[in-house]
Amino acid sequence: MNFEDIKNLVVQTRCTRRFKADYKVDTKDIKEIIDLARQISSAKNMQPLKYIIANDKKSFEIVHKPIKWASHLKEWNQSEDEKPSAYIVILNDTSIKGYAMVDLGSSIQTIMLALNAKGLSGCLLASIDKELYKKEFDLAENLEPMLAIAIGKGDEDIKIVDVKKDTNYYRDENDTHCVPKRDLNDILVKVYE
Repeated sequence: MNFEDIKNLVVQTRCTRRFKADYKVDTKDIKEIIDLARQISSAKNMQPLKYIIANDKKSFEIVHKPIKWASHLKEWNQSEDEKPSAYIVILNDTSIKGYAMVDLGSSIQTIMLALNAKGLSGCLLASIDKELYKKEFDLAENLEPMLAIAIGKGDEDIKIVDVKKDTNYYRDENDTHCVPKRDLNDILVKVYE
């Protein structure tokens, strides 16, 4: 793999909010992706992250029902025909004294890139009901839900655009999902050569 390959994979890996409703994700694919995420670098190599795969009707509804989608899209609500196929819920095992937030970033990026490489899409969701998940999944006291990743076959056009007034994502006149990104010169504070 060269730099252009990884660049294209990263740029094409976007959070998707519209999925093909009739697509079923194979649990084997999700397990392979989590197995890859398990092998990432971990702060102090403590490996505090654990995972739940919600790929049947009951577990799917537990995860899906309380989620709030796309806070910047005030005029849009996900329809029944746009639901994802499955979810991964990422947990912090608090009995392991690691740096779960550091590992979480690496894990979700690995999962999102792997989904893309398998022809799938995902969406990171922090607006989850952690207490409901603890109760409904009968989680031990030390297992704390951190976020969920919706998984499915994406069904929307997404493009990166320049920031105009703010970084809020939006849908343009063609219903393309636009994701504003700051210019490189806006994020480089200093360069010493």
